[in-house]
Amino acid sequence: MADATNVSAIEAADETGSMISREVRRLRRASASAGERRYMRRKALADKVWPFFRAVILIGLGFVIMYPLIYMISCAFRDRADMSDPTVMWIPRHFTLKVIAETIDAMDYWKTLGNTLLLNIGCSLVQVFSCALTGYGFARFRFKGSRLLFGIVIMMILVPPQVISLPLYTQFRYFGIKGLFSLNLIDSRLTMYLPALTANGIRAGLMIYIFRQFFRGMPRELEDAAYIDGCGPFRTFLSVMLPNASAALLTVFLFSVVWYWNDYYVSSTFFTDTKTIALMLTNLDNELKMNLFNDPTVQISPRDQIVWKEAGCLLSIAPVLIMYVFLQKHFTEGIERSGIVG
Repeated sequence: MADATNVSAIEAADETGSMISREVRRLRRASASAGERRYMRRKALADKVWPFFRAVILIGLGFVIMYPLIYMISCAFRDRADMSDPTVMWIPRHFTLKVIAETIDAMDYWKTLGNTLLLNIGCSLVQVFSCALTGYGFARFRFKGSRLLFGIVIMMILVPPQVISLPLYTQFRYFGIKGLFSLNLIDSRLTMYLPALTANGIRAGLMIYIFRQFFRGMPRELEDAAYIDGCGPFRTFLSVMLPNASAALLTVFLFSVVWYWNDYYVSSTFFTDTKTIALMLTNLDNELKMNLFNDPTVQISPRDQIVWKEAGCLLSIAPVLIMYVFLQKHFTEGIERSGIVG
């Protein structure tokens, strides 16, 4: 009975407050000048119209962003004959999984996926650790030449990899000490692992910068407490700083996975036999001719090639999309905490 009385009292108070608010607005309108009343009418109209325009803008931007993916899915599950049918826009007239199966065979998809994951995940883990250690050094220690070295890190972000591809190829082709030993590391995974281990992998400069900004924002009291307990700089980094940098670690790891996954230029420079998703997708035209027609000289019309190429694109991005779906929340949190967006 007491609860019902309390609810009734609350509802009565809300109704009284609403009546007072309406009365205040009425008195304000009555005492307002003509210019103020016109402004209030325009503001009320804008408040009613703006949600409609906002919805139109968001839906339009969403469609523009999603259009390539929607078209990719539509083409990957349609027959080649549908590409010449002007009545087929989005929904296939002849739904089929044959194109996906043919593309999987042409790309040797499961073996290629395994090679890509082994190269991708391994290099990403190694590079995240090496870049985190380097970024921590730039954030917390001042030493002679630190500004010069950090300037080199900025140059790593600005200079495209094509500029240093030839020296890198020569270095890995004749890897070793002149006069003592020489190894040919071309077509070896070490050509990707060694740069990642030394914080010189794909987009390593940007990763070092992200870690530097993140560690600079962490309180120094954490390190002071570790030093009092007898930890050295490296032990402090492993035991104190890394566990508190999980958001930045996940963010940089996801960036690294995507960049290694989509890399074609560096992989094609050092690999001739090792197959990755990006390399197989680039050579999909030749692979289709060999696997489907057993003739590398056969001519396939560009319109007929679309279904296989879109299926190949869908297969290549599917693992990354699945990973992002499960880690989206943590990825967004890491972007905010690392200071990338300002």
